[in-house]
Amino acid sequence: MRRLPAAAAVGAVLALAGCTGPTTSPTSAGTAPPSGSPSASADAHRGDTPTAAPDASPTPRPATTEVTLGGPAGRGSLVVEAPAGATVTARPAASGSTRVTVRHLARGGNVVVRATDPAGATLRDELDGTFGLVTSGGATLGGLSRAAGGTARGDQGTVVVAASGGTVRLWVGTGTPRSATWGVNEGGKSIAVDANAWARASSHAGAEATWSALVVEQPDANKPGMHDQLLCHALGVPDKPTWNLEPWRPDVGLLATLAASCNP
Repeated sequence: MRRLPAAAAVGAVLALAGCTGPTTSPTSAGTAPPSGSPSASADAHRGDTPTAAPDASPTPRPATTEVTLGGPAGRGSLVVEAPAGATVTARPAASGSTRVTVRHLARGGNVVVRATDPAGATLRDELDGTFGLVTSGGATLGGLSRAAGGTARGDQGTVVVAASGGTVRLWVGTGTPRSATWGVNEGGKSIAVDANAWARASSHAGAEATWSALVVEQPDANKPGMHDQLLCHALGVPDKPTWNLEPWRPDVGLLATLAASCNP
C-alpha cells in the first residue's frame, strides 16, 4: 500500500475534522435549503404567519346597576351608571324603595341616572334637588330624592350627579302610600294619606309620585284643589302623621293653599 506524504496526511486529518464540526446554517447568506426539505417548509410557514401583536389593554367598562320601581301608577326602571373604577351597590330600603351607593369616585366624577322603562319615560327636574320618573302620559311613577355626596342636575331627561368626594348616595322610590283612609275631618269628608318614608323625604318628586299613586288607588280623591293640598303637606309638613285632604275646600291655587297652612 502506498503511504501518503506527511503533508497530505495532515490535510486529510484536517478535512475529516472539518466534517465533524458545525456546518453552515441553511439560512446563511448564499445558501438556500433544498426545496421540500423540513427546514424549508418551516421557514416558509414562519414567513407566511404574521407576528402576533401584543394584546391591547381592555377598555374599562362603567359600573352600572338597574333599579325597578313598581306601584299603582305603573312600573318603571332606572339605570345608575358610574365611571370605570367605581363600584355601584343597591340594597332594599323602607316602603319598597332602594338605596344606591356609588363608591371609589374621583373628585368631580359624574354619576348618571337614566330612565329605561317604560318607553318615553323621563326624569323630570323638580327644581328642588329631586327628580320624578314621569311617563309619557304624565304619571309620576317614583323618582330620586336629593343626592348625598354630590350636586345633581337635569340633562335632557337624565340626571347627572357631580361627586364632591369619593362616594355618592342615591335614594330611589315610589309614591305608594302606606295607607289612604276616608273619614270626616273638621265636619267634612276627608282622606288621611300616610305617605311612605321615601315620599316624605323627597319633597316635590315625592308629592307628585304620591299623588299619581293615590288617584289610582282612590279615584274619588282626584278633585280640584286636592293636588295642591297634598303638595302643600309634602313641602311644608312632610312629617305630619297623615296628610289630610278635603275635597270640599276651595281650589285657590298652590300659593294660597300654602299661605293657609294647607287648609284654604
